[in-house]
Amino acid sequence: MSNNSVPKIKRFAIIGFPLQHSVSPRLHNRAFKDYGMKATYEKMPIPPEEFEARILQLKREDWGGFNVTIPFKERIIPLLDGVEKTARAIGAVNTIKCDRGRWLGFNTDWLGFLRPIEWKLDDFKHCLILGAGGAARAVAFALIRLKNVKSLIIANRTMHRAELLVNDLQRFGSTASISAAHLNSLMPFSQQKFDLIVNSTSVGMNDPLATPVIDPKPLAHSKTLIYDLIYKPPETGLLKRAKKLGLRTLNGYAMLVHQANAAFEIWTGKPYLPVTLKSLLR
Repeated sequence: MSNNSVPKIKRFAIIGFPLQHSVSPRLHNRAFKDYGMKATYEKMPIPPEEFEARILQLKREDWGGFNVTIPFKERIIPLLDGVEKTARAIGAVNTIKCDRGRWLGFNTDWLGFLRPIEWKLDDFKHCLILGAGGAARAVAFALIRLKNVKSLIIANRTMHRAELLVNDLQRFGSTASISAAHLNSLMPFSQQKFDLIVNSTSVGMNDPLATPVIDPKPLAHSKTLIYDLIYKPPETGLLKRAKKLGLRTLNGYAMLVHQANAAFEIWTGKPYLPVTLKSLLR
């Protein structure tokens, strides 16, 4: 058999820093194997100071696509050749499809965030998002599309970033009240209580002993859901504290798998439902 007849192996990777925690290679390589596809998926940690130069180098190479994670979901956008309208509206990209030399950006985080809580969306009228980065943008975009959401607070250590996100969200004409707050100044909201508190920061990632980003006790009622987008460790300090209070909790693993499923379909035209996804969510 000539070399020309050997199927070319497509290469995919996750871009971010750090990436020790990422299980994305396990998810996607499993899916490629299940479908019998000639493809591989790897980790590609890029130090932030090398980001632009490294991306320009990668654009000269032959790749099938990428996932993008902390801290590059917003920073990648100017380096892309096109951005799908939802990702442009969100202002963050977590999936790239390389199509005949063009890098096209998508966002599947917002879908991944909603899928695990679809059955309880009507419960969330007053919502709090901790953080104002790329993941927070996707979560906020998902929440303001829900008609029952009456108020949304974006809390961040840097008020300027929270205010920028609020300004971007207000362009969508949502009926919800959207405002910014400092992470250390949430007590004024304790009279309201939140139905949903989402941690989109990296506080607690790879460190089950890390101090929780907030104490949920004064901000939650008995039916509040505490949703931490971190999946490693499976139970962060925030989730441990919430469980001690008797609150409902959810980590980020199901979100990870659902956004990965959507990304896989963008790359290949095939979802890895039902076989791979169902087995991974067991």
